[in-house]
Amino acid sequence: MISVRLAQKGDGQIILDMTRVLALHHGWPERVTATAEDFERHLFGDNPIINALIAMVDGQPAGAAIWHRSFSTNRGAEIAYLEDLTVLPDFRKRGVGKALMQAVARAVSERGIPAIWWQAEGWNENALKFYEGLGAEGHGNVVVWSLKGDELQKLGGEA
Repeated sequence: MISVRLAQKGDGQIILDMTRVLALHHGWPERVTATAEDFERHLFGDNPIINALIAMVDGQPAGAAIWHRSFSTNRGAEIAYLEDLTVLPDFRKRGVGKALMQAVARAVSERGIPAIWWQAEGWNENALKFYEGLGAEGHGNVVVWSLKGDELQKLGGEA
């Protein structure tokens, strides 16, 4: 049986493990520099910046959804940004992903947030089909950019 619950203090390691599985699936496990303590601090510290849901199947962690508040300038409204949706390989194709997405949708709707946005890798056909099956809308040729490390410092005038 699938159940979905809010992350609790002490779940940082579960979330980290899920993050590592997702990074491995995407082919970049070396990019994970987070620690369990990072998740604990950002979920349960004085100023939480993320929300997390844990899916359990028969008492075992099976998946997780991490989301945070964001803002759409086009809408002039708060939105939710789904950072990661992870289902462990042994639990895929069993309804875990859908249960997590339903729980995220409920959580953001209860807060009056009108939309959820996220990214999916174009090569990940299973994810694309899954999201389309939920009624989600893809937005074409979006290129994701990042600025970090020395280049971030240089642009900010600190290097």
